[in-house]
Amino acid sequence: MSGLDSLMIAALSLANFAAEISAKAWSSDLAVDYKSDGSSLTQADLLIETRWREEIKRQFPSHGILGEEYGSDTGTSAFTWVLDPIDGTRQFGTGLLNFASLISVCRDGMPVLGIIDMPGLRARYAAAEGNGTLFAGRRVRSSSRRDMTEAIISLANPDSFGRESASGYENLRSTGRVRVFDGGAPAYGALARGLIDICLNGDDLDAYDICALCPVVQEAGGKITDWYGQPLSLASSGAIVASASPELHAKVLARLSPGI
Repeated sequence: MSGLDSLMIAALSLANFAAEISAKAWSSDLAVDYKSDGSSLTQADLLIETRWREEIKRQFPSHGILGEEYGSDTGTSAFTWVLDPIDGTRQFGTGLLNFASLISVCRDGMPVLGIIDMPGLRARYAAAEGNGTLFAGRRVRSSSRRDMTEAIISLANPDSFGRESASGYENLRSTGRVRVFDGGAPAYGALARGLIDICLNGDDLDAYDICALCPVVQEAGGKITDWYGQPLSLASSGAIVASASPELHAKVLARLSPGI
């Protein structure tokens, strides 16, 4: 068993725990609090990340951890777990289903394993470097589309695009065959599955929102970067874009460049 295989087994176990907790919380009387930045927070977020951290420290005591709720614990190995217990808490707290648990492992700062788990739909994307992307236990691929005018485009909440990125958002919103909005992390899974061709997010992302998406998109044949075309890593934050093929990605970046 390779190192990534053992990490994937552990990550899937963490996802199973989170799915049970978040599904139960979503079905109950949700109590939503708000952080100082205005983002939503539930007890499920805190419970999941606490358990995740305990398990990671027990199984991999030398690994680092970066989580949305409890910050960074520096490790002594090349590996860092990047965790978002409920990505899309705004949707989760309002009874919508497009939320996900995000689990990633970075090696030397670069994402090499990612899980997008959607417990409300009992659906999961899992990917590790060199092993492809799995959805519902089967390998999936991006559409490989190259023509932007025929593309199905997922655009984040318009409020997430600040002054510098707003024009890039408008440039992309004016093209494509079909546009959907505020799909969150599940949209990047749908891109890996060949159902969406372009995903665009604005300035409000952090590493724990980003890292799990990277292996899922890349191992399915897609490309994901920041708006400048730079690779994404543990140090990344801000606006990102993913495309179903490298050729399409180059066209998307050119379309965004006036807004950068």
